[in-house]
Amino acid sequence: MSSASPALRAAPAAHGAEVAARDRWLPGRRLLLLAALGLPLALLDGGSGLGFAAVFAFDGALVLFSWLEMRHLRSRVPRVERHVLDRLVTGRSARAELLVHNPHAATVRVRLRDTPPPEVSIQPAELDAQLAPFARVRLPYGLSAERRGSYALGDVYVQLEGPLGLGALRTRVAAAQPVRVYPDVLGTRGDELRLRLRDQHTVGTRHVRQLGGGGEFAQLREYVAGDPFRDLDWKSTAKRRRPVTRVLQHERSQTILLCLDVGRMMAGRMDESAGRAGVTKLDHALDAALMLAWFALRQGDHVGLVVFGANVSAYVPPGRGSAHYARLLEASYDAQAQPTFVDFRSLVSFVRTRVKKRALVVLFSDLLDEEHAMPLAESAAVLRQKHLPLCVTLEEPVAARLADAAVVDASDVYARAAAADLLVDRERVKAHLTKSGVGLVEAPASELALSTVRRYLEIKAKHAL
Repeated sequence: MSSASPALRAAPAAHGAEVAARDRWLPGRRLLLLAALGLPLALLDGGSGLGFAAVFAFDGALVLFSWLEMRHLRSRVPRVERHVLDRLVTGRSARAELLVHNPHAATVRVRLRDTPPPEVSIQPAELDAQLAPFARVRLPYGLSAERRGSYALGDVYVQLEGPLGLGALRTRVAAAQPVRVYPDVLGTRGDELRLRLRDQHTVGTRHVRQLGGGGEFAQLREYVAGDPFRDLDWKSTAKRRRPVTRVLQHERSQTILLCLDVGRMMAGRMDESAGRAGVTKLDHALDAALMLAWFALRQGDHVGLVVFGANVSAYVPPGRGSAHYARLLEASYDAQAQPTFVDFRSLVSFVRTRVKKRALVVLFSDLLDEEHAMPLAESAAVLRQKHLPLCVTLEEPVAARLADAAVVDASDVYARAAAADLLVDRERVKAHLTKSGVGLVEAPASELALSTVRRYLEIKAKHAL
């Protein structure tokens, strides 16, 4: 993701010139030790009260000096700015720094602690520095997050050590700053998917020239039964030592519309799928949608996006180019599943109104619950009157395991029966999709993006759109 379009910039700096009103004085060990040393003076009292008076005077002096030291430190609080240098991407560390400026003519020892939201981690937790008079120091640290979305970094706590060693002043410097965490689509996982697509589906692409003008696009792929022998690319076949077919396609831009379901069914968490425990169905669907968008834009196609639930919450009209990928990402990176039913009829009406050109409409949704999935299937069938609909959904490994699990007690019987019913409903919906001529991609979480892009490339190769 770090190599994505520069249109997605790192978060702006947060300036911390304002100091919060509530300060906290932290007694030091020297102050506590001196206070303890004053207690023996009470033993010299002898009934005259002079010992206790001496203790009160001694402790009063300590309080006075502590107050003076705290007041001195309040006037020595440095200026703090936070700079987030990298874009935050799930599962990766981003560079950040605190720029600390000492505007005073005295050396100051400080300890700083940033306050991220629970979804964001920092390393190290605290930063120490000794600031020379009028010095500026950059203190680097790292930010990381496992969940995409919009968050806010909080204020910075600054702790100053007093020159007398009686204690320290802890104050809060205002530095609230919004920060965005993007899904890791074009990172390590994206590199892996691109490599697998190259090896398993697409051998390569190149332009060919035809007599009579009008270029065509040639895509090389492995030979499958039924391919005409005249379409074999003999040079590539000899090089790879297995049959390779040349698929010709007229050069023209096509439209791909990604429809992302954010209804209640997409909030379900996968069972440690793809090594990412607790990731929702929506997270996997978004990864697949963005990966498909990246590939389609690379093919020169126009890609649009609809985020929908009870209504359409975000829409990006079809566009092309690398800058358009940034717009798609900005519109979807913080999409969260909502506890609502999905209005598929409203989606169909929206698509038919906004997208006039025939398009590949890719519906990322869930088919586990028949009450939810059957309206999806019916709406996809309506879209087929003008567009080419394709439903993308996750396999349900938990339901499949429960349906095949051994029965130990009565609760297992009910769980197995319920899982079997869900799978039967799912097969009924899939059959309805097939009967209506609606395409379907069903894959485990770890293969969803790969399977979706592969189906898109197959549709392109067959001129189905």
